[in-house]
Amino acid sequence: MRGSLVNQIVSSTSTLRSGDSTQPTRIASQQPVAAVARVSEKKGSDASRQSAHSYNTSGSFLVQTARAHSQVAQAESAQQALRDASNLLGQMRQLARRSLNVQDNKKDQVQQSLHQLKGKLTRLAQGAQYDGQPVLYHDLTPRLDGESLSEQFTIKGMRFNTLRQHDEIVRFQFEEGQPASVRAKIESHMSLEEAAEALNTAFAPRDIQVKPDRYGDVVFSAPKAAWPSIRRGVWMSGGGQILPSGNPVKAKLENQDKTQVEPQQLEFGKPESTRKALADIDRMLQKVSQSLAHLDKQQQAVVEQLDRIARSMAPTSRIINSDGSIEASWLQAPEEVSLLLIDNAVPTLLAQANATRHNVVALLEPAV
Repeated sequence: MRGSLVNQIVSSTSTLRSGDSTQPTRIASQQPVAAVARVSEKKGSDASRQSAHSYNTSGSFLVQTARAHSQVAQAESAQQALRDASNLLGQMRQLARRSLNVQDNKKDQVQQSLHQLKGKLTRLAQGAQYDGQPVLYHDLTPRLDGESLSEQFTIKGMRFNTLRQHDEIVRFQFEEGQPASVRAKIESHMSLEEAAEALNTAFAPRDIQVKPDRYGDVVFSAPKAAWPSIRRGVWMSGGGQILPSGNPVKAKLENQDKTQVEPQQLEFGKPESTRKALADIDRMLQKVSQSLAHLDKQQQAVVEQLDRIARSMAPTSRIINSDGSIEASWLQAPEEVSLLLIDNAVPTLLAQANATRHNVVALLEPAV
């Protein structure tokens, strides 16, 4: 590496490449600099250790910094979306309360305004993004990198607590997503735990887990992001013991979180539904407030972590070796880190070190 780098800059210690300023007054006016060792590249085990050190310091620091800034920006987008949602929910609550006492000739206008606000909130939940990725789930829960949330649900009508006389093939067809269908063989002698494991294997391609519960049933667990598509339709059929035989029937999926509310579920057509919607809006506002407080704590934790990392690293340990040479591997950009950061940082560092082209050329040793 040293030879190729030197050959690109200078053919000898006394010859400058074309394009360099050769004005005597300019060269003479340059301030002398202390002798610096050449750019070096370690060999053997020393090189491995130095390379590892480079990536454990400059590389990992750059990666952690880039990721942290991305997390902060993503969280800020989620916070803004939640604040917008809180504002819309507040307007809906005010109008919904008004609709319960409004005169008949003004009900249609209030209902239209509520419908418009509901549409805005639904679009916000589905469309709020950072860098092309959603920042909210369907129920206004923040959707952040590094967090894995799931939805637990049951399927009504599955019977595992009855005596099975023969093996049974159970089939499930999905209206959305891939694979479009899964099937499992439940043998007659299987216990509830064994049957749940057979279903768990069958549903694995859909990233759905199946476990037995204490009530003699099975519980399904799916990624939170996948729940809306799963909920749109699952059709099931079997052999008449666990599931009905014959033509597939649409499964009734029940979310285990009974308090979960989504914007599109709010209804204001009748006084009863409006009162229920008001209670749901209060729950949603409380959840949004809790999410905002949680994000604030996360943001503070990221800032403090970056501050600790920065203080624990010596500024020169990532660039200058113990013998005074510049570590060449430092200039290798770690994966997932944009070269723009290094492109901006390196010229600044060189300028601070008075590492002008003339000084560098004068100090570099000829290639051997």
